[in-house]
Amino acid sequence: RPPQLCRGCPHADAFQALRMALADHDQAIVTGDIGCYTLGALAPHNTLESCVCMGASIGMAKGAADVGAGPTVAVIGDSTFLHSGLTPLVDATAHDANLTVLILDNGTVAMTGQQPTALPPSRLEPLLRGIGIHSDHLHVVQTHPKRINELADILRREVEHPGLSVVVAARECLEAIRKEKAARRRSEQRSES
Repeated sequence: RPPQLCRGCPHADAFQALRMALADHDQAIVTGDIGCYTLGALAPHNTLESCVCMGASIGMAKGAADVGAGPTVAVIGDSTFLHSGLTPLVDATAHDANLTVLILDNGTVAMTGQQPTALPPSRLEPLLRGIGIHSDHLHVVQTHPKRINELADILRREVEHPGLSVVVAARECLEAIRKEKAARRRSEQRSES
């Protein structure tokens, strides 16, 4: 079978919301990045149109916006953002580029084994404010199947905004939760024996 996101992955909810938000935009450009969410390029999501290297989504989206294409949306994971997406976002902020950045924050480096990210999720919003993302166009939304419409509405509004906006879709990676529970069980079993 083709690769796919894990069952119940919060990124699937974010991709569904993004598709809904862009439904009326035939010329939308959605740039992607390297991470498990790169699978958003494949069915059933069919959302991402590019994947070059870590951090490239924001720079490519800014370039497309600079030449008047779009609307443009850059999709990047939290660990990839912290690894190499911060620099192009600083550039986009300095120029108030006409693009929306969707950060998929699952609180882990999921694709390579659920290592911790460089910053805990609670520090992501203050970091974004610190580089100058305007609070009117910075949203942190807890991703959940019951909140897809809410996320789609926010994305729809921000895609229409003629400037930079950042939406953080946050929910912990289910595989990381499973891994943590299994480690806790093993630890408890060892302490009992």
